[in-house]
Amino acid sequence: MLNSAVSLGRTGIPVALVSEHGNDSLGDMICSFLEKENVSVEHVLRYENRKSPIALAFLDSGNNAHYSFYEDFPHARVLNAGRSFTKKDIVMFGSILASSAFLKEELTRILDRADRAGATILYDPNIRKAYTPDIESIRSLVDNNIRYADIVRASDEDMLSIGECRNADEAYEYVLAAGCECLIYTTAGRGVYLRTPCLSEFYKTPDIRTISTVGAGDSFNAGIVYTLYQEGLAGEKPENISSAAWDLMVGTGIGFATEVCMSAENYISKKYALSLEAKSTSYKYL
Repeated sequence: MLNSAVSLGRTGIPVALVSEHGNDSLGDMICSFLEKENVSVEHVLRYENRKSPIALAFLDSGNNAHYSFYEDFPHARVLNAGRSFTKKDIVMFGSILASSAFLKEELTRILDRADRAGATILYDPNIRKAYTPDIESIRSLVDNNIRYADIVRASDEDMLSIGECRNADEAYEYVLAAGCECLIYTTAGRGVYLRTPCLSEFYKTPDIRTISTVGAGDSFNAGIVYTLYQEGLAGEKPENISSAAWDLMVGTGIGFATEVCMSAENYISKKYALSLEAKSTSYKYL
């Protein structure tokens, strides 16, 4: 979610990160970086006498990432999202924090408030068997997260890990059964699939020279949120979103992810973000 937030902050969209880390030197660096990238840290909770968590990414010969995680959380943990939601808000959540039993009640409290307000909720499971070998232990948490979501953006690796789904249709069946009617299913360079009650689409992805895949999915998510925000689609139910709007949304996600794959950063570049602003300005005068 930090990677997604930075990409969005660079586009100028108002964004806040809800997270947790230690009140240490690394935590100071994280907050300072986020503030410089226009990401609010008002809702980042900092624990005393704890080290901030670190995720290290190691690239293989194909520039695909493998991770090692180092954590030092207290037993009692809290998510600081003390604000009211509106129908115009977009709430994105996922990854390790969203599949932690220690934070289930805290996360559910936030999602309940967002759901009641009619905010758009986007869930990215971001789960790999290599890092969560006992999928059964968190399956109920993942399924509950899917139930809250208006849109699930999941990779083929996610859905293979979660439900042994081997293609977009099997993945959509799983997501539907869990309670969400909209799935954006991404594959590593082999295209993107969209499934809703009204649409079944496939989108090609460009052939590129990949520098690093770290942050690609995160920035794809940012592209979805960027489009929802810019097109005034926040609060709209997926079935009410037009085919053209979905094309723009997925296309923007692919653009964000492609930009990140061609760099060593985990987020879209500031130059790319400025190009988006220029396009937006030109469209207004067509």
